[in-house]
Amino acid sequence: MRRLVHALNAGLALLLIGGSLWAVPRLPARIPRHFGLGGTAGAYWDATLLHWMLVPGIALVVVGIVYGAAWWTGRAPGSINVPNQQQYDALAPAEKRVILRDVQGFLYGIATAMLVLFAVIQASTYHVAMSGTDTLPTVGTVASIGVPLGLLAAALGLAWWLPRRVRRLSGEA
Repeated sequence: MRRLVHALNAGLALLLIGGSLWAVPRLPARIPRHFGLGGTAGAYWDATLLHWMLVPGIALVVVGIVYGAAWWTGRAPGSINVPNQQQYDALAPAEKRVILRDVQGFLYGIATAMLVLFAVIQASTYHVAMSGTDTLPTVGTVASIGVPLGLLAAALGLAWWLPRRVRRLSGEA
């Protein structure tokens, strides 16, 4: 399953970068660089390669940080903090690895969500630049609000679920 998530994330990253590079020669002279809360473009700049590739660049940095955190979590069992830390610290190394794999899976899912979000933002910006409208398409607005809210809900779910998982592994069902 983990290989599938890594392949999906690699594919999304390649799609974001490749699609962005494909779009460069088609861009008009000016592209939106900022959208307000209502999804309306509030500022524009010249359509240079650097300006256009900022969103994919930021996406790669964010995903790199998330993957780095997942890597570190797998290497340092004491690097995570759970609500019932003493129970977690008392777990056997094999049981800690179960928890660490769960946290890593969560982080890889965050990377997927971020890549989807950045790809939708880039595609929506392209749509605005090419269509002559100054408002994000519905999918761009929904993703810009929905993905962060979904990530918040997932983080709260993890915060609720992890202590229960630790209790079960420690034998305190």
